[in-house]
Amino acid sequence: MAELLPKAIFAQHIAVLGKTGSGKSSALRLAVERLLDEKQPVCIIDPKGDWWGLKSSANGKSAGYPVVIFGGEHGDVPLNPHSGSHVAELIASGNRPCIIDLGGWMVGDRTRFFVDFASTLFRTTRGHRYLVIDEVHNFAPQGKVLDPDAGKMLHWANRLASEGRGKGLTILSASQRPQKVHKDFLTCAETLIAMRVIHKLDRDAIKDWIDGAGNPAKGKEVLETLANAQRGQAWVWSPEAGFGPKRVTFPMFKTYDSFAAEANSGTVSLKGWASVDLEEVRTKLASVVEEAKANDPSELKKRIRELERQQNPKSPVVDEKATERAVASAVKERDRHWQGELAKLTKAHGSVVGKLQKINQLSTLNGDAHVSVESPRAMVATPTHRPAPRHAAVRREATVDSGDVRLGGGALRMVQALADRHPAKFTEAQWATMSGLKRTGGTWSTYKSRIVQAGFVVEQGGYWTATDEAVSQFGDASRAPQTPEELLTDWKQKLGGGPARMLEALWAEPMSREQLAEAVNVEVTGGTFGTYLSRLRSNGLVNESGGVLSLSDAFA
Repeated sequence: MAELLPKAIFAQHIAVLGKTGSGKSSALRLAVERLLDEKQPVCIIDPKGDWWGLKSSANGKSAGYPVVIFGGEHGDVPLNPHSGSHVAELIASGNRPCIIDLGGWMVGDRTRFFVDFASTLFRTTRGHRYLVIDEVHNFAPQGKVLDPDAGKMLHWANRLASEGRGKGLTILSASQRPQKVHKDFLTCAETLIAMRVIHKLDRDAIKDWIDGAGNPAKGKEVLETLANAQRGQAWVWSPEAGFGPKRVTFPMFKTYDSFAAEANSGTVSLKGWASVDLEEVRTKLASVVEEAKANDPSELKKRIRELERQQNPKSPVVDEKATERAVASAVKERDRHWQGELAKLTKAHGSVVGKLQKINQLSTLNGDAHVSVESPRAMVATPTHRPAPRHAAVRREATVDSGDVRLGGGALRMVQALADRHPAKFTEAQWATMSGLKRTGGTWSTYKSRIVQAGFVVEQGGYWTATDEAVSQFGDASRAPQTPEELLTDWKQKLGGGPARMLEALWAEPMSREQLAEAVNVEVTGGTFGTYLSRLRSNGLVNESGGVLSLSDAFA
């Protein structure tokens, strides 16, 4: 890194922008390694939970950098949403390189933590230090802010960027969604590292920065080549430092690649792990640790039982196992009753459903729109009282002519499913679900071949996305989910029934299979639970690690 970029660049705010897979996080990791080699105080805010590899070598057999990890699966010290001020005070005094792991946190909890952290860091920082914010669009979002806490978060993110230099703070940030980063934050960066982006709005965000640099003519080549950049390639431009625009290829960083999917599968065991002196850290954060313990449900239940026994020593000890078995038996009996009622309903509506299915078969052959066929089970499913996402409205076109290509029925829905959600990428299984079609059989393959040849969709690395042409002809930006909450609503609307209830439960918190089965009211050992979970797994929406199920990065 030292031979690639001049030292003067690191005296300024840096923004690294590029789509997923472009190598932006790797470039940011390389910059952090350079700073740590120079013994600089670095604090990394990690909203995804994948920076822990800094503590181990590339092969995982020897130690990396001795950074303190706050929170997360690899944490040295626990975190909770109310510990932002405590952590900021600790970081603001002394050289304690650290990672703040917020991976898997609910948006509200993450927002509360950041507001306390950023405001305290701004107030208490003394001396020069670096603040690294990955996926910064989570903290400085562009667009209308409806939630007061989110407004506070945006205020402090922008204030750190605009006034932090005067406090001794230099910010290195990265985002895979340049269009989603607030303009006030982005324009505070004196150095731009632009990597591959495809969507026009993402390129426009980079163009705004280039225009602000005062040399649009120089930026023309940058903008024209961004879509074709290879992984690790970037344009680096620092007008104040007199560097660039220069095309740079960043090498692989030297610590463990915890960004890789297999590293986050829960199966990696590292032999090399940098140790850190935690005595002072734990002493200063003793109140945080105690609060985390106090809020642990198992600890609370244990304490309640102790207090009840102290108050009435003669009271009988409750057999919790027997109680759980009795409740499970009652639930099973109730489910058996409703299964019988559903069977009667299915038989009564069988002829109607059969006719609708035949209509759909004929519609598929003719390329017409499908008639919605809901099973009796779906008709009596527990309703969800959340508002449908903006894109849930029925599309008005049944058939569209586009040059020499005529799209109708399923093929049109396939293109619209990706165009409406551009620039998001989906696996083929996810694409099929979003299109409301089955991926098995010749119909899907025929439609896919037709729209690929027409140049409306492309596949890269196992993920499908709409082309710019498809977006311009078929896309409706107002339908695209803008927040993780809207993305959750989108998936719930598409999956429906039990899988949707599972997503709702896991959105609240990660849980075991037993807890999830209880939350959606099915037997954990039964086929229904397995079917629901399989639907989520096939769409890449859940992870399971150490017996705990959680939502995947699809909702990040």
